[in-house]
Amino acid sequence: MAVAALVLAVFALIVSGLSVAYTRRQTHTAEAADRRARHPLLVFSLYADTTERQEPDVLYAIRNDGPQDLDSITVHSPKTIDFLGDYPVARVGRDFGPEPAELGPLVLGDETAFLLHIGSESSLPEFRVRVVCRAGRDRWEWVQPLDPPRDTWL
Repeated sequence: MAVAALVLAVFALIVSGLSVAYTRRQTHTAEAADRRARHPLLVFSLYADTTERQEPDVLYAIRNDGPQDLDSITVHSPKTIDFLGDYPVARVGRDFGPEPAELGPLVLGDETAFLLHIGSESSLPEFRVRVVCRAGRDRWEWVQPLDPPRDTWL
């Protein structure tokens, strides 16, 4: 009788452990789906005035189209296919440097901006910047293509 009770207790323990593992997996799946549903929708646009004057720096605006306020947005310098140029980014009003441009928080519907140093070259590569956003404990990271800064001159 004691052996049967022991077998039954071990069986119950295994079923309980499997139930916990299944519930934990379902919770992680639901949290991941919620996080994906809240992925920031940022609209990047080239500020037109900077493209017409052949300036060495161009201004890109970023608008937060949702779905929530963001605690932090960071834009990294673009990595280009040719690896020939160095194109630093900076927060408006700050100096260019090797570090990414920390743009700060951005509430829903508002805009912020950053500068991209492109120099005086007439032929430029395609620019893609790494973007990192945070809202609370959540973090999103992706590569964002930018509008060509000098497409009107070509």
